Amino acid sequence: MDGLYDSLQALQVLLKSKHIESAAIGALAVAAWGVARLTSDVDVKVSVHRDEAELLLSTLKERYTPLLQDDPAWQIRQSGLLFLRDAGGHRIDVMLCDTSFDVAAIERAQDLEVRPGLVVRVCSPEDLIVYKLVSTRARDHEDAQSVIRRQGHFLDETYVVGWLQQFEAALDDSTLVEAFRAALRRSRKKT
Repeated sequence: MDGLYDSLQALQVLLKSKHIESAAIGALAVAAWGVARLTSDVDVKVSVHRDEAELLLSTLKERYTPLLQDDPAWQIRQSGLLFLRDAGGHRIDVMLCDTSFDVAAIERAQDLEVRPGLVVRVCSPEDLIVYKLVSTRARDHEDAQSVIRRQGHFLDETYVVGWLQQFEAALDDSTLVEAFRAALRRSRKKT
């Protein structure tokens, strides 16, 4: 995982030099706030909107290779995603800032020293929980549970519930808040 952290830091330093904020939101963030699991890529949310895709591409073109070569500009404008490979061979999935939640998550991100001298910017545990619970993948729900287990007593529950309620309304899914509260109850029984 160390090589992935190096890749994350290098990307974030480059983005920051162009005034683009970012936050890790995938397995590297889970490792910071929950229980580490195997991963082979870096997932990063960036403070770039779809109409600014060209700026992002021009920032990354010297150091990163798009995995989908046909038309990366079209790809990122259409899907809000850009799949890259760095010089070390690590896959990096860059996700655009599409919602007000993404903006808040990037603003609330924290600098963490993951090993001596290596600092990366990671979304907060609360924002990570929201990202993971909104996902439909079982693996993401397990990740949320691991973060809740480790961070449960320190979480801003009101913040998490507020965003989950907004996603419940937007997605027509009334299970998100209850899933969070059930996970909190389970974590507190174990302590």
